[in-house]
Amino acid sequence: MPDVPAKQIFGSAQTVINTATDIAANNFSGAPAATFDNTTDAVVPYAQFANAMIEMPDWAAAPVANTSVELWGVLLNTDGTEDDTDAPSGTASGGARPFGSWTVAAVDALQRRTIVIDLTGVLQVDFYIKNGTAQNMNNDAGTNCVVKITPFSFGVNV
Repeated sequence: MPDVPAKQIFGSAQTVINTATDIAANNFSGAPAATFDNTTDAVVPYAQFANAMIEMPDWAAAPVANTSVELWGVLLNTDGTEDDTDAPSGTASGGARPFGSWTVAAVDALQRRTIVIDLTGVLQVDFYIKNGTAQNMNNDAGTNCVVKITPFSFGVNV
């Protein structure tokens, strides 16, 4: 029997946050741009993993190195009809759960980072970010903070 190596199979990137609103130090972002739907991707529906990419445009001043911006989410349709409740607000996480974090550098300039997140059991989710740095994240016209989720699974090409 021939060796058939597993490969990563990627779906389509979905923009889930696209905000021109500043995010204060240690605060959560406001409403998401769109709900991430893990059930409808044409290539990898019900993916177990995803790349989560963030573009952080600018800061009030350079953040401290090795601080982070965190990715949180409120699960939707957890039993097919009902959603988890309490979106994050201010510094409170509400009913959101953590998905991971991006480490930032000590530079007052655009920073783009990607992490892998676990989507096991996730049907739909509203994502939020928490600015875990001590600096205001400046999201001005033309330099929005953007988060994109690209689902992927492992399989074989036949």
